[in-house]
Amino acid sequence: MLASRYTLEMVLRRFTKHIRDQNWTAIGIEFVIVVLGVFLGIEVSNWNEARRQADAERATLARLTEEFGAVEVDLAHAVGQYATTIRSTGAIIVALRSGHSPADEPAFRQRLRDAQYIWDAPAQSVTYSELVSTGALSRLSDARLRAALTHYGHHAERYARKLPHALAVVLAPDSNYLQAVSWSADPADWEKDNAIVEYDWNRLMASRAELQSWLAYQTDLHTHCSQQLEAVRTVLALLKAR
Repeated sequence: MLASRYTLEMVLRRFTKHIRDQNWTAIGIEFVIVVLGVFLGIEVSNWNEARRQADAERATLARLTEEFGAVEVDLAHAVGQYATTIRSTGAIIVALRSGHSPADEPAFRQRLRDAQYIWDAPAQSVTYSELVSTGALSRLSDARLRAALTHYGHHAERYARKLPHALAVVLAPDSNYLQAVSWSADPADWEKDNAIVEYDWNRLMASRAELQSWLAYQTDLHTHCSQQLEAVRTVLALLKAR
């Protein structure tokens, strides 16, 4: 700072002397030097800022790649589980409509187990959430990446809005299904073949309408999960192509 002030003072003294001496050529040269110095200073400052922003964006994209890779795994698992749940709920509805108790008892118990699952919303990328909350998403240089991240956020929000309603319906304590089906008291059994201890066929028959409602929610959630997964894979493809 001291050197800059000293240089400026020297330029001003010379400039004043040239005016007194009416040395117009020297005045022109001094003026060009001052303007050029200011211009170069601004350009250097802009270059440093652009480099800083580019470094920050590279770090952000690296974090997004890592975090969206984990999100992809969670979403792919949820999509597969929802597909199993939808098939199980549909099979139970068909069996109940027939009015006949199932011939394959173990398979029917597995369907009773799989039909009641609802998966919590997969965790969002922390970096993506920060980009949205700070408004930095709009400053990413790649327009296609911005669009893909925005699409992912829309689908994730739709899933999050639908989930509480689905849970309220599927886990309603007064539902005919929950009163008809008895689960093992050991949580370790809930993903095994012996998860369902017993069930009341006649009472289960009264759950046809609520199972139809379950199927609608499960199908919607499966769709929203699939849309999130597609958006995440688009984001990852764009990130890997950079």
